Amino acid sequence: MPGRKADSTVHVIGQVRLRQRGSRKFWHARYMTPAGRKEESLKVTNLKVAMRKANEINNMLERGEFTTLETRHTSRKKTFAAFMDEFKVNYTNWSESTWRGNQSMLKKLVEEFGQLPLTGITTKEIETYLARKRDQEGVATATTNRYLATLKTMFKMAARWGYLGYNPAEPVKIQKEKSEIPDALTEKQLKQLLNELPDYAWVIVTFAADTGMRSSEMEQLQWSDIKFDERMIVVRGSQAKNDEFRVIPMTNRVFDLLQEIYQQNQESKIKQLQVLPWKEIKKSLHSAGVRAGIGHVHLHMLRHTFATRLRDKGVPLDRIKELLGHKTMEMVLRYAKARPQQLKEAIEALNR
Repeated sequence: MPGRKADSTVHVIGQVRLRQRGSRKFWHARYMTPAGRKEESLKVTNLKVAMRKANEINNMLERGEFTTLETRHTSRKKTFAAFMDEFKVNYTNWSESTWRGNQSMLKKLVEEFGQLPLTGITTKEIETYLARKRDQEGVATATTNRYLATLKTMFKMAARWGYLGYNPAEPVKIQKEKSEIPDALTEKQLKQLLNELPDYAWVIVTFAADTGMRSSEMEQLQWSDIKFDERMIVVRGSQAKNDEFRVIPMTNRVFDLLQEIYQQNQESKIKQLQVLPWKEIKKSLHSAGVRAGIGHVHLHMLRHTFATRLRDKGVPLDRIKELLGHKTMEMVLRYAKARPQQLKEAIEALNR
């Protein structure tokens, strides 16, 4: 919103007066509330940014949100670390698996910004931090985008809860990520790998290769989600990454495997709610891959293998998207490039 310039040093934005003060030339906002006159430093020297902040304050004044302004005014000393503690307690839009996956990243954000006042963290500081992670520490663009997305969410909630007048992460743009071809096993490699695995790991790898489920989804799968009559697996609630349910039809191999596990569970004195006998298989999976002549194999590779096998069999990409639980087609399009069997067959049609 354009301001009405009062003189060379003061700008008026509705009910807010902007003035530069101090040796650092920070812009200060002055306004009236029922509790009296308030003045706060906006912690910026850029006039355009200061005017945007002043406009947000003016909008709150016009809406009568004096309590929010007072909270913002009196919580200047709240640190990023203190807000993180509050965020963990009160933010409910992340699934349980998302919280688990973000723990390491949240810890690193506290290490970087923890002692800074929440109101003192600027857009420039966020951009500088992400650039350092990317350019000096060699962190992948996809990972820095995750850091940025988390900061955007946190500062958005800080603004909504009245601690900030605006979201300093909002102007920072998500970087374009390089599309990488997923690492997937061929049918022959999968068979060789399964032959090298101990029984407990064979169960998990077979299930992963034939369902494409994420490790967190498999670990939390319960018998109430198994529909033997319909030969369907329901992935729902906190199991799914996006808190949205989906159904995965069982292959014959998965159907037989689940029936065997179910029968063993029925014969056991201790009834298990959890479907798979879950154990850490990282080391055994790597060792089996080396013995099979494949090299390093990780569990998420089986999800890629599931999708690539479907694509090789001519399954349309939109069906693969639904089975994997992706929200957009962007991630799924990678599987068309992994082993472009369908493209080869299209050219063969011309040859014939």
